[in-house]
Amino acid sequence: MSLLELEEVVKDFGRFKLHVSGTFDGLTAILGPSGSGKTTMLNIIAGFLKHDSGRIVLKGRDISHYPPEKRRIGYVFQDYALFPHMTVRENLTYGGGDHKDVAETVEIDHLLDRHINQLSGGEKQRVALARALVSEPDILLLDEPMSNVDELMRKRLVIEMNSILKEFGIPVIYVTHSRREALLIADRIGVMVGGRILQLDRAERVFEEPANRKVAEFMGAENIYGGTVLKSDGELLIEWSEGVVRSQRAGFKSGDEVVFCIRPEYVMIVREGKPLGDLLQGNVYEGKIVRRINVGGMFELVVKLQKEIVTALIPDHAYHRLKLDSREHVRIGFKKNRVHVMPKF
Repeated sequence: MSLLELEEVVKDFGRFKLHVSGTFDGLTAILGPSGSGKTTMLNIIAGFLKHDSGRIVLKGRDISHYPPEKRRIGYVFQDYALFPHMTVRENLTYGGGDHKDVAETVEIDHLLDRHINQLSGGEKQRVALARALVSEPDILLLDEPMSNVDELMRKRLVIEMNSILKEFGIPVIYVTHSRREALLIADRIGVMVGGRILQLDRAERVFEEPANRKVAEFMGAENIYGGTVLKSDGELLIEWSEGVVRSQRAGFKSGDEVVFCIRPEYVMIVREGKPLGDLLQGNVYEGKIVRRINVGGMFELVVKLQKEIVTALIPDHAYHRLKLDSREHVRIGFKKNRVHVMPKF
């Protein structure tokens, strides 16, 4: 039994319409730009906002018309919504439930007698998380929980939160606009744009195999181009502005207009005189380096081909070994198994 199912849930605001479906289990991150409907979706699931149509089914119960207090849903708000005049213990016991085990698991048992205004941002986040878990919810919703945490602390806290949430073993929907945060914490990712979830799948699949151009852009593919399938026998041959590119992607036929992408980390620098492997044959292009950016352990190269711009992400050691700091012209290659092809529309 799926733990949470949204079945054609619609909320029409006139100028903006939310229309979402999906099955949620495990730890799912909903990733999308500001204004895409992420918080609206959480508020509808929690019962704080009434939807126009569709069903919300939690552990087999249709909770579409239940009041919030009957839904068995935990919610961590973006601003945490803690009571500043109370101690941590009082915040945890406000809604009832046994707080001792939760406080220990979330590692705030040493903070129980402190007031909220004595806590750091990370500590407040943990208290808000513990308060949501004390009531033993069937699902936990988190709305941008890292937005008030210092950037330097964020990675560590995301990893710690992932460990805590998995220990409780309940499904989680974690809303964020940060791709890095989503990939660090989630087993599954849903990309939301314009009130719709465009793709909901395993995190690695959404990252490696985006469903369409909008998902690819939001997942940082960067190198995204249009083309037309010339041949689809065994491998795809796609005509694009630089000639022909080859892909091992299936599911397309001759004449299809498509979009394909290559993540920057999969763009290869091809050395002169080195034999090309089967995966590179036919996918090598001449270009000129127009920009070099040190991004900490990696170098981002912007390469101008005849008509297109390609971004490559090269490890520091390879950058120096290939003497890319002093080279202007390079050959770049795309492995056929790394050229991801999507429908144009």
